[in-house]
Amino acid sequence: MAVMRNAPFLRVLSDDALKLLAFASDPVNLKPRQSLFEAGEPAEGAVLVLGGQLRLYGMANGVAPRVAGVGQLIDELALVVPTQRSVSAVAQTTCELLLLPRSQMLKILDEYPDAAAQLQGLLAQRTSAFMAEVENLTTRLRKA
Repeated sequence: MAVMRNAPFLRVLSDDALKLLAFASDPVNLKPRQSLFEAGEPAEGAVLVLGGQLRLYGMANGVAPRVAGVGQLIDELALVVPTQRSVSAVAQTTCELLLLPRSQMLKILDEYPDAAAQLQGLLAQRTSAFMAEVENLTTRLRKA
């Protein structure tokens, strides 16, 4: 529960809602170098790292791999909308993971409308920040 509570995307959920999500989630253990998924595969939900480190490889060429550690939520948008895996994930160390299903998250958001409203606000803020970054980049490219 504490690890779930630290993931920003899940902070909008009450303890009861987090328990419901945790109960419906699937624990997964990986050995080093074991693959979890490949970029482009359908994502039925997000992945929370409970222990260990996952190496994430981006879909774009030239993008350096990054490491996800304890408390990081991978493909969080897959909790609320159908999407594809944004990265490939391979265990760098022994990993303990929790697969959080979209179907349960959507049920929880129906039952907890305040959490749904807070999550909507969080997504709106992130979208605005992203659009501002795109606008800044566009401006810089036009000047170049």
